[in-house]
Order: sequence, then C-alpha cells, then structure tokens
Amino acid sequence: WWVRLPEHRPATPAELGATPRRLHRLDLPEAGVFPTVDPLEGLRAALDGETLLAEGDRDLLRDLADRLRVEYRALVPHLPLRLIHGHPWQGNVVVPLRGGDPVLLDLDQMGVGPPEWDLVSLAVDHTDFARITDAEYRAFVAAYGGDDMTTWSGYRTLATIRELRWATFVLGKARASPEAAAEARHRVACLTGKVERPWTWSAF
Repeated sequence: WWVRLPEHRPATPAELGATPRRLHRLDLPEAGVFPTVDPLEGLRAALDGETLLAEGDRDLLRDLADRLRVEYRALVPHLPLRLIHGHPWQGNVVVPLRGGDPVLLDLDQMGVGPPEWDLVSLAVDHTDFARITDAEYRAFVAAYGGDDMTTWSGYRTLATIRELRWATFVLGKARASPEAAAEARHRVACLTGKVERPWTWSAF
C-alpha cells in the first residue's frame, strides 16, 4: 500500500497542467466509489462557529458563502463531471528527480466533480496573487489542453470559493496561534475588499 517516494521536486506549472489532464480523461468509476465533490462543503458551518472576527466581517463572509452557493449551483448543471483531485497545486504534484511520471499527493479531497475545480488554484495564483508569471500560466494552460480558466464566465465564482476556503482554513487555526489569527484577519480584509490585488498571503 505505501511506497516511499524517491527524491523529488514540486511540479512546474506545465507539469501541473499535464497531470490533471490525464486524471480527467479517466473513465468515471462506479457510483459510490468516490464522493461527489462539493467545493462549499463545511464553509457556512465553519463561519457560523467563528468567534475571532468582528460581527460585520463575519456577516460579510456568511453572505459571500451564501451567494457563492447560489452561483455554484447555477454553474454545475452545465459542467462535465470527471474524477478530480480536488486541490492540485505545485506542492501536491511532485516529480521524481531521476525520471518518472509525476505523482499526485494528498488524495483526501479526490472525488467526482467539475474539472474546473482542479484548474482554479493555479489560475488564482496567477490573477490574484501574482505568484507565477504570464509565461508559466500559459505553459500550464497549454499543457492541460488550452482551457484558460481566467477567460471563463464562471471563473470568479470558483476563484472566490477557493480563496474563501483558504481563509477559513487559517481561521480554524487562529485560536491556537497568534500568527494564524493575524493572517486570518489579513485574508478576511482581502476578501472583504479592504486590500487590493495582487494579495500576499503567508502559508500555513
């Protein structure tokens, strides 16, 4: 079951584009083998239980989560369903240094859902955080097959869901860490329009 990874490095944007392309081309498994991916699962409950934020910010995020759910439900009937990883980024796809296929890590979010959900993270890194260059993003798009998420009408909905999930993740650590609390407040300030893009968020 467990195989130790050889020495490896994070995937380049192009390698990150090619890997979900192969995954998304697989036949769907039988019903029940994998769960249906809901990008908004648990978000509203996490916000309802949040005590770190000022009430106004908490209400803004709750309203944002509710609006995103309406928008996402309107998108889903028009999207294909594929086997997806759930959160592929350059740390979750690694490449053996001595050759071999890229390896997908962190499979706990894998399931059946729209392939766009797998493509949004790197697109957000490009448009909202400027973590990758134009050339790197073009390489990612080309390796996947030419689908540029940033030009799709549903992009901002999925991008904001992803960013809200990233913010909520750090909020969950805020009670135990002053650094996480400060970072959470910063991320919320970004999401509520108090900080202009491109944003800089510290990893947790």
